[in-house]
Amino acid sequence: MFTLALLEDDIPIKPEDFVDDVRDQLKKQIQIKYVDKVLPNVGLCVEFYNFVCIKDAPLYPGDGKMSCGEAWVKVEFNLIVFQPMPDEWLVGSVSGSSPRGLTVSLGFFQDVEIPSTNLRTPYVFDAAQQMWVWRYHDDETKEVTNFFYEKDELIRFRVTEVQFPDASWPQERRQQRPMSISGAVDRDGLGLVCWWPGAASFNLNSSPDECTE
Repeated sequence: MFTLALLEDDIPIKPEDFVDDVRDQLKKQIQIKYVDKVLPNVGLCVEFYNFVCIKDAPLYPGDGKMSCGEAWVKVEFNLIVFQPMPDEWLVGSVSGSSPRGLTVSLGFFQDVEIPSTNLRTPYVFDAAQQMWVWRYHDDETKEVTNFFYEKDELIRFRVTEVQFPDASWPQERRQQRPMSISGAVDRDGLGLVCWWPGAASFNLNSSPDECTE
């Protein structure tokens, strides 16, 4: 889910910051530029990790308007990046339901969708409650139990695709959703965490019975 991404960039340090520790200033500027932003075809930058190499820092004269005599330091560094892989299992919380499927929040990342076609079968959308339902058939008793995908409940899903906008798209469209994840809950162990044995390890306040009706 998380990996290291090696980058090289020219990082500016303002003249008034020359008296401070260079590494602290570089880390600060790197975090401002990269953290909470998506690197195309890489992933979401979560945190600075370490420096690999700090090279020379040429000084350029400033004009007092566009530049102020900054030192541009060439730096190689690692960032911690959220980069889920296809078929990886993740846990989030149900943030919404619609006829199209489920939306899921990971806390630090919101653009996760589970299309209705990727839900556990047989399923139905309860229009009155605006909620998807897995209609579990017990082969022995022939009974049907409804398992609801309740909002804010923890849900375990597998990643089916990580999508990045095409470079040919307009910039405004690329910025709206720089990265999105599609998922599925179509296997044993997937779906709401409270449906399966071991749910207590996630410190849920509800019992498994509270997810059924």
